Amino acid sequence: MQRAQLSGPSPFMALSPESAGNSLGVSWWLEITDRLAPLSILDCGDSPAIARHALDCGIGLVVCRLSPAQRRALNTYEQYRNRILLFRPPSSRPSNLRERPDDRM
Repeated sequence: MQRAQLSGPSPFMALSPESAGNSLGVSWWLEITDRLAPLSILDCGDSPAIARHALDCGIGLVVCRLSPAQRRALNTYEQYRNRILLFRPPSSRPSNLRERPDDRM
């Protein structure tokens, strides 16, 4: 990941597979991203507990499908504000994808 960050023409953020926080865990993502965890996004599925744990461990952003009440509760903490995404961002420009744009995991 460090090599990719340094060799790329522009900054990027690593995006985990869908629901990787639930299936593979926060520690797995921290191992993958190493010192660049703040420049990464972990998809936590619909688990606010895993999302909160990931943010506490230094992961930059999380994707978490929260209810409005859960989102309001987490937004009461300054350290979580603007770090929780409700939807996955696009992972690459369509011209840069090897698969068809409509392929899903």
